[in-house]
Amino acid sequence: MNAQAHLWQAGPPDGSYGEAASALNKSLAMHRWANWIAGFSGEFARNAIAQFLPRPHRDCVVLDPFAGVGTTLVEANRLGLNGIGFEINPFAALVCRVKLGAADICLRELQDGVKGYESFMEGAASSDKQPRSSPPTGFRSRIPFFSPAVERKVLLTLDYIGALPPQINDLFRVAFASVMVEFSNYSYEPSLGTRPAAGKALVDDADVGRILAAKLGDMMADIDEFQNESAGQNCAPEWQVYQHSFFDAASHIAAASVDLVVTSPPYMNNYHYVRNSRPQLFWSGLVQSPGELKPLETGNFGKFWQTVRGDTEIPLTQQFPQLEEEIAKIRQINRDRGVYGGNGWANYVAAYMNDIDRFCRLLSIFLKPSGTAVVVVGNSIVQGREMKVEELLCPIAEMRGLSVLNVTKLRERVGSSIVNSGARIATAKRNSGLYDAAVVLQSPN
Repeated sequence: MNAQAHLWQAGPPDGSYGEAASALNKSLAMHRWANWIAGFSGEFARNAIAQFLPRPHRDCVVLDPFAGVGTTLVEANRLGLNGIGFEINPFAALVCRVKLGAADICLRELQDGVKGYESFMEGAASSDKQPRSSPPTGFRSRIPFFSPAVERKVLLTLDYIGALPPQINDLFRVAFASVMVEFSNYSYEPSLGTRPAAGKALVDDADVGRILAAKLGDMMADIDEFQNESAGQNCAPEWQVYQHSFFDAASHIAAASVDLVVTSPPYMNNYHYVRNSRPQLFWSGLVQSPGELKPLETGNFGKFWQTVRGDTEIPLTQQFPQLEEEIAKIRQINRDRGVYGGNGWANYVAAYMNDIDRFCRLLSIFLKPSGTAVVVVGNSIVQGREMKVEELLCPIAEMRGLSVLNVTKLRERVGSSIVNSGARIATAKRNSGLYDAAVVLQSPN
């Protein structure tokens, strides 16, 4: 089935999606707490909810199967709607839970904690105080992640955080994890790499206390605003964030219980969320050993090329001749390179599309009759061949009993290719640039 079989338009029926780029979250209250590489903006999530749940009742449920750092769930909460999220990455799940728990934070206790931290760090700066905390033993990096001067301040910070009560401890951990790369010898380009490799100087020293306190100040301002908004709600919405794969959802939510899904599955771009969040996972105490990362990699939606490249030829779980033909073409490219050529990447595409199929099957189970799902996906270029994921998603969804209401091209995006794409922008030689699209699906009556 091709794109012409579905309705393309510039936006939803009333044109109210707004700015979709997740980069907008860097300046939005609550959403600015921690950056996440993909997804969409809080504005997009809020407008999608308003568009497809224009007159919600108090028992409405909004689901995000790939909750990330909580963009959809925060907006659902602010609109007084119940929310459920699934997020396999422990760091993202922590951020999501802390944001949604902001209505119950004692601001005075948090303010006292921040003032105490500033005094603690000022005192440590004028003394030879040595930290009790140690670097995480399971964490490895190509060059020292922190310089000696910075590491001492980081470990003193962890000493202070460890003595805080649970809710305030979690807020501090989120704040620390969100700024820690800023004073490290690494940077996101967008994947995590050393600063020298990106042409940047090492960070010999930094005012860790000031940077963290400033972040916490922003979070306190957002919490104050969030609590003022929540005070106007007649009944506090309920929410739950499961640190599990969405593929385990049947153990946690009932069939036909969800009114609206607003989500963005990981793109078919092999961005390694686990490896790129290793610093936050280890330094925040969310994992202790490299072995704990393996289930996150194998359980991640779409897998990663590194986890499936050496498998025997992966078949599709649904009969889809057009996709099978495309995968076969990819498999023939650079066969002499084995898993590093088309063979390994064909496995990655097949594994990814199989997870798209599993995702659609679960949507058909959990959506209420006439329930809606807004799914943001991005095209990809693998071995020089463009994969229009939105065009592949539509027929798979229909095979699972869902209807396609519309497909909206949201924006052009800049991103690195997987293999052989060079598609940071469209060029005269390549007709394909990278873009995001929203696919709106509906369950039968």
